[in-house]
Amino acid sequence: MSGIFGIIYHGGNQNTPEKALSKMRLWNLAYGRDRDEVYLDTSAGLGCCYENLSANKPPKALILTKNTKTAVIDALLYSHKIPGEDCHTPCLSADEETLFGAVNRYGFDVLKTINGDFSGAVYDGQSHTLTLFRDHMGVRPLFYYTDHTLTAFSTDIRALLALEDLDASINEDWVYRTCSGYYMDSLEATEYRNIFCVLPASYTIFHLDRENTPPEKHSYWHPGSRKIRLSSFEAYKNRLRELVEDAVRIRLQALAAPVGAELSGGLDSSVIDILIHRFGKECLYHSWSADPGQLPYAEGDERLIIRDICSQEGISCHYSDLRPDYGMDSNMAKTMKEIGIPLDEDARPVLRYSLPPYINTLTLSGTSEYMNRNGIRAIFTGHGGDEGISHRCNPYELFYHHEYARFFRQIWRSVRGQKHRPVRFLKKSRRILGSVRKQLSAPFHSGFSVPELLDGKFAAGFQGKSMPALHFAYSPVEYIMEGGSRNRLDNVALQGAYNGVRYIVPYLDYRVVDFAVSIPRYLYLNGTRNRYLFREAFRDLMPDSLYNLQCKEDTSARNLPENPNWFEEFLMRRDEVNRKLSRTLWAGYLDFGFIDSWMKKGRPLSDEEHQQDSNLLMCLLQCVMAQNAVEKARNT
Repeated sequence: MSGIFGIIYHGGNQNTPEKALSKMRLWNLAYGRDRDEVYLDTSAGLGCCYENLSANKPPKALILTKNTKTAVIDALLYSHKIPGEDCHTPCLSADEETLFGAVNRYGFDVLKTINGDFSGAVYDGQSHTLTLFRDHMGVRPLFYYTDHTLTAFSTDIRALLALEDLDASINEDWVYRTCSGYYMDSLEATEYRNIFCVLPASYTIFHLDRENTPPEKHSYWHPGSRKIRLSSFEAYKNRLRELVEDAVRIRLQALAAPVGAELSGGLDSSVIDILIHRFGKECLYHSWSADPGQLPYAEGDERLIIRDICSQEGISCHYSDLRPDYGMDSNMAKTMKEIGIPLDEDARPVLRYSLPPYINTLTLSGTSEYMNRNGIRAIFTGHGGDEGISHRCNPYELFYHHEYARFFRQIWRSVRGQKHRPVRFLKKSRRILGSVRKQLSAPFHSGFSVPELLDGKFAAGFQGKSMPALHFAYSPVEYIMEGGSRNRLDNVALQGAYNGVRYIVPYLDYRVVDFAVSIPRYLYLNGTRNRYLFREAFRDLMPDSLYNLQCKEDTSARNLPENPNWFEEFLMRRDEVNRKLSRTLWAGYLDFGFIDSWMKKGRPLSDEEHQQDSNLLMCLLQCVMAQNAVEKARNT
């Protein structure tokens, strides 16, 4: 686990990067506290903060050099397939050295054959180029900024925000989408107009001595680039299981650190956790759900499935506190104090820790903190299953992917035994190809939208611009390429680092993803049984309650006791957000007349009004978090 960072001034500019590099190091220290090194010359600086989790030996030096090239790399490799070398064998040298050696020998396209979570930067002082690269699915984050005077990169986006020479203007497209309900992460854009993510499965080359030359972006892999057709359902099932088992196994073998795992009671995390136990690896299991001792079971409770899994496997699961404390005794607060990052102790946690506007932030922090305090360094998560291998297929997906005969066969089977079956078949087919198709292909509109929050003139500028559809339900490849996994991955990288753990994501093994999106779509749907291929592949491992699960929801929340002080707490959060919101920064974007009127409102009179108030507060909080990250980073 490493945090990598660097800054290069263009065109022979003699600006010394030492001060800027020192600020960037501060925000990356949490990613690696074992060792750190920096490289400096008259106009360039690179750095790496390193923490060793790999079963392979650590690198001799964190600043890697070869002839005129200098590199910093964040890598945890699981297996590799390099031309002329053995496949699926453990790396005999340090992961970072293996990766650097491969790209030096064979070029950056060799990354396609290397299985791991990685990002890196290679600076060539002779050709005056900087090359940034990332793993296939973007498990490890890497952000960059470039203009006519400098190019900078960092694992943690706040290291870029800390640079006063950098233009951290807000991304107007992000503001519009967030408040109007069209918000979806992209693979590349961020909340800031001029800061970007290095694309997954790519390498980007910056020509530092050429003015007005855009970076060259090269893709080395694309999921689902070829169709996979096997002889039978049994063959698909066996291959799926083989790939998932291997993805879990090689990750366990690659880690020297003790491991933990999230156990949600859903298909994805449960299969991984059962496999970890069956492979004989000692593991600490943790659920986001509240402890049954604090919150009674509800009907259909996901914790009942967790109970069945624990009983079947002879393991135990730790549950989250019903009302967790994210105060100044938390790991994140202690880490930031140790590093030297100032904290606003009176601010709510997401603002106190200068967090970017991610989702599930505090829940992830609570999980990773519990694991760290119990000696765990790596957490297995089921994230990414929905993107591919355990995909929830929608019947329209069969039609969308030209599996027409399978589509109509599926509809015919779904009305089996019903009166006037042919008529029902025609009506259902028409509905799916009509209203359902229209709904799925239309721009995705979140329930958290508050378009009234936007300045009218600003919002009018987006009228007529196309907004993205949610391809999750019927086109996994498009969903992946639109950035469906990014928010969670960026968040777990940050939360894990500041709590001393690293998240491991077996379902985003590029071989698993590629297989999942390349096989026929009908394999995932059988009558009303969704995620069918995945269920059948692991049926022998699952308790009946898990196998028969249709849709996992946090049903335990039905038994949450009502908070009699909720409105007073809401007012406190509303006042804090309003105080923090910069009227100068957001002028022209937000309607402050509307906000001022909302601030005078009393207790909501209906559930709908309550939900609208909550949505509005959430939108404003997202804006304040984006603003706060810049302010706090530049005050370090």
